[in-house]
Amino acid sequence: MLEHNIPFRSLLSVLSAAKIATSPAGAQSKIDSFENIIGPPMENFDILEGIWDVESRSLKNRMSGDKIWLTNRMETKYRILLDGLVAINDTYGTFNDKPMHGIMIRTYDPDKNEWRFQWMSQGYPHLTEQVKGRFENGIGVFYGQETNRGRTFRMRFRWKLISQDHAFWEQAYQDPESGEWEVNWTLNLRRKTARP
Repeated sequence: MLEHNIPFRSLLSVLSAAKIATSPAGAQSKIDSFENIIGPPMENFDILEGIWDVESRSLKNRMSGDKIWLTNRMETKYRILLDGLVAINDTYGTFNDKPMHGIMIRTYDPDKNEWRFQWMSQGYPHLTEQVKGRFENGIGVFYGQETNRGRTFRMRFRWKLISQDHAFWEQAYQDPESGEWEVNWTLNLRRKTARP
């Protein structure tokens, strides 16, 4: 998802009361490390239907070696439509004391077994395609491209369940020279209301 001054402001634009926290390299708790999560398989977005509290952590400066993280909280509501072919979530909050609202639309093509993600917000009222991909072995993996500070990177989203009421998402950029992935954003979702 794009940084603040790039058209896809994404969920970061709806975060509230941002605070800066400095972490040493590799110092992430288990809840912030995708590889350490063990949970039930996630086959689609149906499990996310309902309202969730979200803790967001994002790198202040991406692909720079910077380890300063921004920590924020928000609320998001997932709706599942057309028998699971469409998953929409509304994210509400404030950023810099200003109310913000963004919507992510995910559509499934059963012929290709592929999900496509699109984003739109009040701050950027243009429906923008982000990533596409699928669920395999209980994990959702989706790829796209994004421009950050004038450089275009391959981008990856990954989704994983911790439990039926606890989910985890991460975003990473791939270094075009080394091929290594840098995680620059995580969302830790906990269900706020019972699943419909």
